[in-house]
Amino acid sequence: MIAEYYDQVWTRKLSLPQYQTLDRRWRSRWEFAVERINSGERVLDVACGDGVLGEMLIRTKSCSVLGLDVSAYAREMAVKRGVKALHCDISEERFPVEDGTYDVATMLCCLEHVFDPGHTLREAARAVRVGGRLLVTLPNAVSLRFRLDFIRGRLSKDFLHTNDGEGLHIRFFNFAEDFDRFVRAEAASLRLAEKVPALKNPRRHGRLGRAALGAGLKFWPNLFAEYTHYTLIRDR
Repeated sequence: MIAEYYDQVWTRKLSLPQYQTLDRRWRSRWEFAVERINSGERVLDVACGDGVLGEMLIRTKSCSVLGLDVSAYAREMAVKRGVKALHCDISEERFPVEDGTYDVATMLCCLEHVFDPGHTLREAARAVRVGGRLLVTLPNAVSLRFRLDFIRGRLSKDFLHTNDGEGLHIRFFNFAEDFDRFVRAEAASLRLAEKVPALKNPRRHGRLGRAALGAGLKFWPNLFAEYTHYTLIRDR
């Protein structure tokens, strides 16, 4: 059921004009991850989708990348990009990897889609070595745009993620502390080392717009952040 749903989502998504070029579909989560992964590292890309991040890491950092995804269609697209990809329902299945075999696991905008994000987080922690990192991106569910929609009595399609070609959000986190508490409660082996407020796609804004929004991110991140990027360390 979940696999069929995400096959439909990815088939529709990759047929839309706004997803035809990497520049048009750019997201800050990719820059966040690439900047924090070292050359030659072993990377587990959880919910790899069509392999955009994996291809970047292979091409620019000579990384060894394994992707996991429930969608056969997305995995097929990832393989075409040169990324090895295996089937996994990350919400409930054990990841098909041995303990401690990766330097980094990436979970970029996926935990908000799964029924049991605690399971997903623990499995990713199991997959990385002690001292390894988990890189996580989550939408900020209380950003200014969503709040304005609530005031007007609306549920934003971006909040629910129900735009054409998108998979539904079923778990919500804010910048301030929701995910911080969640990590402490669900994955004792992990330590939160970094939390970065960010825009979803800074390229959409001109220089002045980026400067103004950057000031907002600095002084009131829980209101202005569209994404929150996290670095977690496996301590044991």
